[in-house]
Amino acid sequence: MGKHRVQPPGDNRALHSVQEILGLRPRTTTTAKLGRPVFICIDCEAFEHDQSKITEIGIAVLDTRDCTDLWPGANEKQWIGKIQYAHYRPVQYAELRNKNFIRGCADGFNFGSTAWINLDDAKPILRRIFQYPSQLHQAGDLSTPLWDCRCETVFVAHGASNDTAFLRKLDFDMESDGQVSLIVDTQRVAGGSKRAAIGLQRLLSSMGVQPVNLHNAGNDAAYTLQSMVMMACRDFANPGTVAAGLARFRGKMPPVQHIAFKAPEIWMGTAVQPGVGPPAVGQRQKNTSQDPTSVRIRAERRRRKRVARARAKADPKGAAAAAAAKKRRPWSFKPRRDAT
Repeated sequence: MGKHRVQPPGDNRALHSVQEILGLRPRTTTTAKLGRPVFICIDCEAFEHDQSKITEIGIAVLDTRDCTDLWPGANEKQWIGKIQYAHYRPVQYAELRNKNFIRGCADGFNFGSTAWINLDDAKPILRRIFQYPSQLHQAGDLSTPLWDCRCETVFVAHGASNDTAFLRKLDFDMESDGQVSLIVDTQRVAGGSKRAAIGLQRLLSSMGVQPVNLHNAGNDAAYTLQSMVMMACRDFANPGTVAAGLARFRGKMPPVQHIAFKAPEIWMGTAVQPGVGPPAVGQRQKNTSQDPTSVRIRAERRRRKRVARARAKADPKGAAAAAAAKKRRPWSFKPRRDAT
């Protein structure tokens, strides 16, 4: 029971900070200097057999500068309607799937298109997102210069230490590259801690949300930022609501709901769509049409087929017997050697 114990609402500083930024509470010294910041939520998925391989990056952005018509205090759905979403997958790890320890669903991004990128583009794209958060959907187009007014950024994650560690594997440092002003961990907002972690599925279920296709980085980032807004709004309207909801969801959770579908795909950064240009790195596509060995093998196969057709035409019974004998023994192909 103690595993899922949450903090009393009066002691939850993380929750109060979010409420202050959203204008639900008077600001303190810590949040007053932020002005109207941008919340940037990131979730990363790593390959289950090699955690150094980041297979997905999910982004959700809430720019409070776009929410001036919602201040102070608004319905949670109005805040959530202002969120932008993105989902990136490095082409180098396209074939890596999580299925043994968790059920991954990299194809099933619920909130838009999946963008294929090259692994080396991840850091530049992330830096552009933190520098120009209001232009999230243009961040992956590295050929287009972006412009935005300087603003404070707040990094949001569910279990923030895990995602900052994953980002470092992409050579992206939250302090030097992201230059964030504040980190919000939705586990702490919910009243959890390292010793009493609260899973994202449990948190969403406690608020009446049935998540679909979790363990997709884009979906996890979206649900995480949405849950932050919901917790802030609901606990402000009815203090203690978050803790009371979590108290009802103890014990083992049911399996996560998955709906099999494939999100639309786009190619960004230096990644090239297969069939349109040169194969993207990591697609492992090799053009063997001009390889001398391949040319000889294909020519030999064509010659054997011509000989077999000619024999079958001349002796139908003998061809049938040869075909039956061929089925009874293993077949191995040896290229014909030209006489020297």
